[in-house]
Amino acid sequence: MPDGGVAIGDHIRPTEAGRDSRVPDGVYRVVGTSEDALTLLLVGDAAGRRVHTGEVVTVARGDLDAFEPAENPDVSRPLATRVISQFDGLRWSLWLLGQSVRSRPVPGAIAIALLLVGAFGGGILPVSETALTGLVLLGTLLLIYLARKGPT
Repeated sequence: MPDGGVAIGDHIRPTEAGRDSRVPDGVYRVVGTSEDALTLLLVGDAAGRRVHTGEVVTVARGDLDAFEPAENPDVSRPLATRVISQFDGLRWSLWLLGQSVRSRPVPGAIAIALLLVGAFGGGILPVSETALTGLVLLGTLLLIYLARKGPT
């Protein structure tokens, strides 16, 4: 593989002839480059299926002849698997948000109250749409702050 064509985000794999014990077989994403080396993250197994190992290897640019371009393993995932993965991520995000609100009940209750009043208070409270939108925004930002801070 010519080394001039490799950039961050590209996917490569060791060729049959170029496999050595230092770089296990699999699909790697280029996550770093320098003048003399590439940093690679293992993102797919030998069959091209997505893996999450966190394994990182460094390869000298001179050794790139032992690699070939590879397909991104995320592209080959079935649509159902990708959708389920997104829902799983949402579930974990909501769980973490719930834990954050439980660990700080007063700011959490204030954030939820602001959000609910802003979203559903239009017919009940004599305030403008701008004020209600501001309450929704304020409640959302407070929830984001609590979620980013994490549970204590």
